[in-house]
Amino acid sequence: MRQISDDDLSQVLKSVASGDRVAFRRLYAEAGPILFGVCNRILRDRPAAEDAFQEAMLRIWQKSYLYDPAKGGAMKWMVAVARNVVLDRLPQRRVKLMSLGDDDVAALVDALARPKEPSLGPDLRKCLGLLQQNYRQCVILAYHHGLSYEELADQLAVPLGTIKNWIHRGVEKLQLCLSQ
Repeated sequence: MRQISDDDLSQVLKSVASGDRVAFRRLYAEAGPILFGVCNRILRDRPAAEDAFQEAMLRIWQKSYLYDPAKGGAMKWMVAVARNVVLDRLPQRRVKLMSLGDDDVAALVDALARPKEPSLGPDLRKCLGLLQQNYRQCVILAYHHGLSYEELADQLAVPLGTIKNWIHRGVEKLQLCLSQ
């Protein structure tokens, strides 16, 4: 089966907007595997991805009149619809976003430093205080609260690679600061 062009997909989506069921079947056949892949990749649970995919296709059928080719490609629009359905279905995160201001950092550092090595507390507080807010937040949420890179990326709405970079740089800066 040949891949449908975005221009053709745009025309099919216009037909779907006018209520054309045959066009919707074609859209389902052509775009379905890609959209299901988006759902499955984010949810990592096939039955949940199947449900999300079906809901996304229903939304595409119902909201296809909102598609505007001047704002972007048809596939991008449908991927955004599917992604929004999936994000609405993600389970509540186990840790709410934290501001991690100076008082929060001080309390966390005190809690972390007390049981093991009390002399580390003031140095760790100082070094954490020197980190950029995003580095500090990621390091504490990852190492103290146990959030994975993926959970941090979801929670902070930042790409996974950026989260990995922030944690890596944050830990490097902490190690450098603590070694001085």
